Amino acid sequence: MFRILSILVVLFIIQGCASKSYTTKLDTPIERKLVKIDYFSSIDSKSNQRLSASTGEELFVMNRYLPSAKEVVTIIPPTGNKFPLSAVWKGTHQFNDGSSGNLIVYTTPDYYKGNIGVILDDNDDIATNQPLVQVEGFKVGRRWKLDTNGKFFIVPSKNIDSWALRYGGNNDNKYIFEIVNKHESKNTEVLQTINVSEDKYLKGIIIRNVKVLGLSTDEYGVIEYQVTDVLGKS
Repeated sequence: MFRILSILVVLFIIQGCASKSYTTKLDTPIERKLVKIDYFSSIDSKSNQRLSASTGEELFVMNRYLPSAKEVVTIIPPTGNKFPLSAVWKGTHQFNDGSSGNLIVYTTPDYYKGNIGVILDDNDDIATNQPLVQVEGFKVGRRWKLDTNGKFFIVPSKNIDSWALRYGGNNDNKYIFEIVNKHESKNTEVLQTINVSEDKYLKGIIIRNVKVLGLSTDEYGVIEYQVTDVLGKS
């Protein structure tokens, strides 16, 4: 009788220590597919927006970026071990607490041997108010909060080109444009001055792979135009 009572006490203690688990292991892990964007810039080539600039104002600021070839995690977790900066993550479990809907738990062998993962939604955004969950081990179901939200995985990018085009006014039917440094110098530095005839301006000129199409001639020091990033058209 005493032995039976001892077993019941042990089982009660174990049940009290364990958290309720809302995770189910997937039969087939979900491989993460990195959607690699080869190039992107600060100019939306599809907007066809009609813009205007006065003498001394910038027509646009161009920033071109090249992304990394891999995802990284920079979030600091509340657990003892940090997230690996770069690792292979897979969707190994499904999470559903009855109100969250079906969410995916991503784990990696490089973080607690895959026993703890992060809950993400279909957009790879951190989901639920306690997105870190233990999916294997003695304390399966245990969860933690993260001091952030939004994307869990990021693709770092490098700024490879940063400059602006400034309108210098009209002189003797020549349109003056100045390429201004935005990246290599803290000061406003004119890298190049370009004089363009009114005819060429209205037909469109290409400066550093950006097309500037004049929509109106200079009137009281103001021009109207459209810009297109030639490299980003495709």
